[in-house]
Amino acid sequence: MRRNLDFDDPITLQVLWNRLIFIADQADRALGRTAFSPIVRENHDYVTVLMDTKGRALAQCTWAIPVFITSLPMAVQDYFLPAYPPEKLQPGDVLLTNDPLIGTGHLPDMVMVTPIFHRGKHIGFSGSIAHMADIGGRPYSPESTDIFEEGIRLPIVKLYKAGIRNDDVYDIVRASVRLPREVIGDIDSMVAANDVMARELVRFLDEYDLEDVEALGAAIHRRSEAQMRRAISKWPRGDYTSQMTLDGYDSPVTLKCNVQVCGDSIHIDYTGSSLQVRHAINVRKHYRVAHSVYAIKCLLDPDTPNNEGCMVPITDAAPVGSILNPRNTAAGNLRNLIGHAIPSLVFKALEAVVPDKVQGDSGGAPIWGINCQGQDADGVPYGASQMLHGGQGGRAGLDGLDTLSFPSNCKCIPTEMYELSVPVLTECKELIVDSGGPGQFRGGLGQRVTLRNISTGPMNMYLASEHVNEPCLGVVGGKAGRAGAVLKNGQQVFPKGHIPLAPGESLTVELPGGGGWGEPSKRPRELIEADLALDLVTPGQTWDHYGYRGSRP
Repeated sequence: MRRNLDFDDPITLQVLWNRLIFIADQADRALGRTAFSPIVRENHDYVTVLMDTKGRALAQCTWAIPVFITSLPMAVQDYFLPAYPPEKLQPGDVLLTNDPLIGTGHLPDMVMVTPIFHRGKHIGFSGSIAHMADIGGRPYSPESTDIFEEGIRLPIVKLYKAGIRNDDVYDIVRASVRLPREVIGDIDSMVAANDVMARELVRFLDEYDLEDVEALGAAIHRRSEAQMRRAISKWPRGDYTSQMTLDGYDSPVTLKCNVQVCGDSIHIDYTGSSLQVRHAINVRKHYRVAHSVYAIKCLLDPDTPNNEGCMVPITDAAPVGSILNPRNTAAGNLRNLIGHAIPSLVFKALEAVVPDKVQGDSGGAPIWGINCQGQDADGVPYGASQMLHGGQGGRAGLDGLDTLSFPSNCKCIPTEMYELSVPVLTECKELIVDSGGPGQFRGGLGQRVTLRNISTGPMNMYLASEHVNEPCLGVVGGKAGRAGAVLKNGQQVFPKGHIPLAPGESLTVELPGGGGWGEPSKRPRELIEADLALDLVTPGQTWDHYGYRGSRP
């Protein structure tokens, strides 16, 4: 007997919505537990998303990369569906691309979409994105000067056709990458994850005797959009601006934004930001939009699970040819070095509107990556990327967390697992005392990590870093955190790109501290005492450092 489900009933809707999220979480576990490479298996640099027939997000996995969960539905709506409308799809098809213009803005991210069918009818899509361990071309670094240097580029292809594996695609990938075992293994894990979502959604529909998810999806989207619009309408109308300077590659990069609060919608304009640059730090549209949406959602409605309705009231724009909207052939493999700063830029613009919601700029914005490449004594290539995080920005009522991944939300590969993947020894991994920006609530601490080449041959490190010349800004009167540094054998070197290490040589990275929140002179005395007791600040300068005068008690 068909159940009469009332999607306007909040309890019914919440139960069904939770089931959809659980389906995405089941796929998340399947992908993570079967993945081959450390960056997917340990770092969790992937997402799983369930979408309706129009490519609109219904539910995402709980542990998610913010940029992926927004980029994936946009990819389906803007590219996958025009290329493969439902009449060109059949059960067992799997679509795949890593085109930066379609997906997340750089080649290492594979975007996979699987159509889901129920009782002979197309009812939605399961999708996943995962960061591959290698994609060919120049190793993962900011040194490339156009997209053609950065690796193999697949258009949207059918990886599976009606359930039959397309070996031609596998052969091209296998022949083009340095680590075929890891890359092919991770692609197969994505196939499995998408299959889990498809299987479980069909089981869900059968259990509740539903034909499709159209009505349920409409209810989810309607309520989420209404919630976002209500939250926006509480803010005062107006234009709110900010500006930030970043290290860039070989010259500083300026980011500017104008946040326009227009009743129950928000538009962010990035006019005035630097022009696109020669090296691989340019940010394509989907990556930019995703961080714009994420920043606003953090401030307005952090608790409602993400879906298409949350995104509708927020739009953005950047001039064509700028670093936040480059031309099609621009290099962008390390687009996170600029894109991760977008939330902090938006927070700075809105510090006078919602001072109790914003946080200081974070040393994990951007994430720092160390891509280790080489060959063992038998000539077999090895490689793995380690992701490291600086201090979170200070917040209203709380110090920033130390070494937090924000906004990327990636985990850190355990030291032991990284050392099993590549021949390095982690000689040091420690918090940097006094690196958090002063404030009523200080920024989180950065970290110092030293890696030594213990192989018998040369090793190539490719480094992605930021905030070495330009520290993390504070908000609401908070001060900047300590800037980062990069040293080879104890001597400072250019902090981006290729850093060769001979056997026995070491690389030390010092990640930046987060910016502070609020005037340092207002920092509670008990927090200063706690910092001193835990050796988180330098005793000799602490009192004046935080705005107090006189000798220490």
